Amino acid sequence: MERSGAGGVLRSLTVAVLFLVILLLVVFSARAYQYAVDVQERNDEMRAVLSYVVTAVNADRASRVSVEERDGLRVLVIRDEAAGTEQRIFFDDGSVREDYGLTGSGIDRKGSSEIGKAERFDITLVKEDLVRIDTDLGSSYVHIH
Repeated sequence: MERSGAGGVLRSLTVAVLFLVILLLVVFSARAYQYAVDVQERNDEMRAVLSYVVTAVNADRASRVSVEERDGLRVLVIRDEAAGTEQRIFFDDGSVREDYGLTGSGIDRKGSSEIGKAERFDITLVKEDLVRIDTDLGSSYVHIH
């Protein structure tokens, strides 16, 4: 009779351990899935930001593209010389932002629009017709038409 009692305890302990293992697998799998989703969302947002910048640089109205220091920020300046205006794209406080203004005017940080979030976004004019954009995901080159 003692054997059947010990067998019952062993069986109950085995079921409890299996339940605990399955529960831990579910929890770890959910965390891994959430991490994968977060990485994919960040990747999608950065790709959208880069696509936006490429479209802005290659817009028909862009008569001159330059990289300048303005108000302590490195700014991609896209000028429409005929209209006397410019679009400015810059990185400030964890987000890629843009604003519009008259040619040569200062950056309006509070009035600017957020294009997307980023951990890093640096713009370099490599040549007269080539811009390099460094982000959390790596570097991209944009040819200026």
